[in-house]
Amino acid sequence: MKKQNIFDFLDDEKISEKIIDFNHKNITTVRFFIPSIHCGSCVLILESLPKLYQNILNSTVDFSSKKIWITYNNIEFKLSDIAQLLDSMGYTPSINFESIENRKTLGRELIGKLAISFFCFGNIMLLAIPEYVGALKEDIWFMTHRNFFRYLMVILSLPVVVFSFTDHIKYAVLGLKKHVLNMNVPISIGILVLFLWSCYEVFFDLGSGYFDSLSSFSLFLLISKIFQIHTHNKILSFDKNYKSFYPALITKIHSHKKEEKILLSSLKKGDLILIRNEEIVPSDSILIKGNAILDNSFITGESDLISKKMGERIYAGSKQKGEAILIKVIKNIDHSYLSLLWNKNKSNHIRHKKLFDLNSISTRFSQYFTPIILIITILTGIYWSFSHDVSKIFHTVFSVLIITCPCALVLSSPLIFGNMIRVFSKNGFYVKDIFTMERISSSKTLIFDKTGTITDPNKEKIYFVGNMKGEEKKMIASLLKNSSHPLSQKILSELSIKDFYFIKNFKEIIGKGLEGIIKDVPVKIGSSKYLGITNKIINENEINQTTVFISINHKFVGYFLFRNYYREGIEKMFQDLKNYKIVILSGDHNDLEKKYLKSILPKSSQIFFSQSPEDKLNYVKKLQEKGEKIIMFGDGINDCAALNQSEVGISVSENPTSFFPSCDAFMQSNCMNHIFLFLKISKVSTKLVFINLMISLLYNSVGIFFAVTGNLNPFIAAILMPLSSFSVIFFSITSTWILSRKLIF
Repeated sequence: MKKQNIFDFLDDEKISEKIIDFNHKNITTVRFFIPSIHCGSCVLILESLPKLYQNILNSTVDFSSKKIWITYNNIEFKLSDIAQLLDSMGYTPSINFESIENRKTLGRELIGKLAISFFCFGNIMLLAIPEYVGALKEDIWFMTHRNFFRYLMVILSLPVVVFSFTDHIKYAVLGLKKHVLNMNVPISIGILVLFLWSCYEVFFDLGSGYFDSLSSFSLFLLISKIFQIHTHNKILSFDKNYKSFYPALITKIHSHKKEEKILLSSLKKGDLILIRNEEIVPSDSILIKGNAILDNSFITGESDLISKKMGERIYAGSKQKGEAILIKVIKNIDHSYLSLLWNKNKSNHIRHKKLFDLNSISTRFSQYFTPIILIITILTGIYWSFSHDVSKIFHTVFSVLIITCPCALVLSSPLIFGNMIRVFSKNGFYVKDIFTMERISSSKTLIFDKTGTITDPNKEKIYFVGNMKGEEKKMIASLLKNSSHPLSQKILSELSIKDFYFIKNFKEIIGKGLEGIIKDVPVKIGSSKYLGITNKIINENEINQTTVFISINHKFVGYFLFRNYYREGIEKMFQDLKNYKIVILSGDHNDLEKKYLKSILPKSSQIFFSQSPEDKLNYVKKLQEKGEKIIMFGDGINDCAALNQSEVGISVSENPTSFFPSCDAFMQSNCMNHIFLFLKISKVSTKLVFINLMISLLYNSVGIFFAVTGNLNPFIAAILMPLSSFSVIFFSITSTWILSRKLIF
């Protein structure tokens, strides 16, 4: 008889739709809140699910929100099966839809453990006091009844040991299975051996054991854990304020067909929005108008295009490929889901970013910390074994294990880099995560796109050369309306057309142009090469300037001519960056622009014009093969591949109308002159992380010295242990506050 699955209720459609973020044919993406995620080992284990189960396609964990997104084959797995699988691994999903939506709490279980631990600790301390003050020698009644009090301490310590040991041994074993020696290993060893030795002393009437030290260590360890959770929830919740981290705008359509740019954070259920070619659908919606051809690779990793009919559901994270579509929002934006898309790197050519993250400061430090502590503990035990005082062995060994508890070390990088991410976001620079901050601080090569990045499209002068009739003007505007490219949007604004034609067979080739059929007439807009036009028809003085050509019904109509206007402060920006290697990669052909750039760039800089998106990508790869670490600044459209390939890809935009999950950071265009300051602060922040780690090392080294020499009581060590976390947090908050004030923008 098949065992009843306690999660069978999740297969009900009304319930499942609350936690399913994507569902198409045989692929489903589900989101669970997992309260028991508490360290890097948990993340490593949960993200390895696709390796263990063939029909689980992807598993991504957001540590700060304790959420997991699993993409699976819904033919082989039901939703209840996925929940049951997580439960069997010790990561029971919390099916509390309020907490799934937006709440992060400490949880009743943790608060309950704290209450019980505090009760046991207080009573054990009361029972241990008589022996501390010498009652065994002076009080005959106490000496006669000593075993009663000792056995009572054993009983009171049982809940403490069960709570602490089971919590830590589970993650220690899971980590060891994945060949990860995490901090739960020495903690588990310390708790188990301390309890067993204490029981041995009590049962054989050799002493009262170390139940006071054990209960205090478990209590303060639990307090430290709660403090870390509180820190992650209140201080390190990078996605807490969505408006601060996503400057992207969405085109909202009002009832009278008026378009308005609004922040994603302002988008509400029931709003009508316009999604252009290459733009991301920000929330679950219904198709109202247009031909939806969707790329769901950001969600599923599969690049197959999917067509949708009128009235069909479109999931958040889908990218439109084709003409602009009108959709109605049916679900409020899930901020953490878009954060997941931003953090989700699926391309094979950006695996080096993940490798960098694995070699981050905290990871490199922690992989040596635990083995060294275990070696010191063993050597301490061996040394004191020659003293012929068995109690001294346990006294020193436990003191070492307790005082070196590495809880504080996991807070160092997140606190410092997290606080600086906040400072950056207030000044128009939106960094994805702390690993991106580390990559920014270590990169020495800066690559800039030109058009829309270091030039200001809003201040360009646009001329039309040719003969354009009113009907043709409307047809051109109708085609341009479907493109999110900065040049297309600039021309559309210049044409000032409010009413548009219906378009069929829209197609846009990034870096070349766009085309479609309007009133059964083919219309093409783009480069001269894309339209098959020779340079003979262009004025000789305009050959190398930015131009956009127009063809209607296979006949050349004319071309738009752009004159570049460089952003204010661009000369000073490049001079401030003279210690970096600077490269300009542009699709422009204008020799005059090239000469101007040479005049304002440092002498060692390089300029490459006539670069296609593929050329930019190949150039970035070429530099990386030489060992260079690259930060690339681009408009996020033509430069997607190169931005993706770079160690840090930064999308720069005047009025960002698209969400680019492939980028590592967003920068508002009016903050370009602060690039040097951003880079400088990133480097200083890295130094602060090292200083913080050194403070923790100094704290642990002093503690280890007193513990090894037998001058530190386990009980005192348990009290001093959480002070390390407080010192790290105090230094992190203070130092980043001073840094942000000293280098204020």
